[in-house]
Amino acid sequence: MKRYLKILSLLLTVGVLFLSSIALASTQQNFAAYLEKGGKILTGITWDDIDQLYELYEMYYGSFDPIFEKPYVEALIMNQLLKDKFVEYLSEAEGLSSEEFKVAHSEISESDMEKYYEENREDIQQEAYVDFDYAVFETEEEAKKFYDRASEVGFEKAISEASESSGLLDSDSYAGLKKSQTSASFIDVLFTPSEKKLKMHTTDNASFVFNIKNLNDLSTFEKFKESPMYEEVMANLSNEKFEKYVEEKIKSEKINFAVPQEYKIWFDMVRNVPPEKLVEQYYSTVFNETGNLIETDPIVLTGLLTALEDANLVEEYIEEYEALVRELYELGYRSFLVLARLRQFDNSENVLLEYNVELSKILINYINNGDTLSVLQYIYSNLSELEELSNSGNPEVRQKALEYLYRMNKALGDEESANKYLEQLHQENPNYKIESEQ
Repeated sequence: MKRYLKILSLLLTVGVLFLSSIALASTQQNFAAYLEKGGKILTGITWDDIDQLYELYEMYYGSFDPIFEKPYVEALIMNQLLKDKFVEYLSEAEGLSSEEFKVAHSEISESDMEKYYEENREDIQQEAYVDFDYAVFETEEEAKKFYDRASEVGFEKAISEASESSGLLDSDSYAGLKKSQTSASFIDVLFTPSEKKLKMHTTDNASFVFNIKNLNDLSTFEKFKESPMYEEVMANLSNEKFEKYVEEKIKSEKINFAVPQEYKIWFDMVRNVPPEKLVEQYYSTVFNETGNLIETDPIVLTGLLTALEDANLVEEYIEEYEALVRELYELGYRSFLVLARLRQFDNSENVLLEYNVELSKILINYINNGDTLSVLQYIYSNLSELEELSNSGNPEVRQKALEYLYRMNKALGDEESANKYLEQLHQENPNYKIESEQ
């Protein structure tokens, strides 16, 4: 992969400074991306730095599509690592450690929190929570008897006295149930403030007795302060304040983030440049004035393609969009994300087969993870199209379709159908080997 890095040129008249510039240029060549101010490199990051963090992302999220997802993740990593380097640079300038620097520029006061509460009170109150004990009975009459007894001796003692003959179906405790997570039929009984701790509620299915141990309806700032949500909000506001400060310093210090040429559009994407501006800025780097492709780097092509989709400009640039997709295919990229887009323009037998083979691999993974229902409609269409392809006049297409009909049915647990397709495949080509059996 080509990596274009800017060459630092300084007009120096002193020999010592000239030697320093040579050392700096040597350092620059080791950087995958770097921070630049007034033509001078401040600091940078290497591909080893990026790759190490990328491996952690893969361990957590799984593998990424090499041309649609990987460039975005790598740009995301470049942005974060360069910002971390910039924070180190600012920290040193103030004689602070990075942690001390962050604390100094991210402090949230109580008045800040109070302002946030007043501005977001309605949303905050949706996070009201309650701690309670409960008992469930078959009938309202049985629940009323328990309610009366619990009012006399307390909920815990009444539970210890209760038996199956009393109609008790279940009893337990619940801590931290949020209002936003509560069924509408229980909101009033659980979240209406009352001096009474014991409450009774009947539904179509059962009758409940609740013992409210703690209700925080977040109706005042003081109650908000007592909740776990207070610390969470403070941490989020602190991070937002620090991020805003760093972004403002990047602008005021006129810091340039230099990244490899092919990653520029992706880097601007993660830096939240609007997709419409990305299309406007990078169109001429990919297409000439007559609309012909002048760029073949797949990372650049997918960058513009993604920007067109994010900006909802596909229809306006439909010819260019199709050219981008077809170029990726011609370059040899056959991932599902390429093939799914190509199907909009090409329903040829080969494309249909390649698409369904890649789709089968994805579906089999879902099926093996016990998540069949969420992809059921795709399974039906996949099996239908593979069945159609299994009747192709092209033996290679026909045999590959039979292989994946076998694989899909085996994954679905339909051994009879799987064996039928496998037998049909081996009758046609006795030497055909299923990949996993090679």
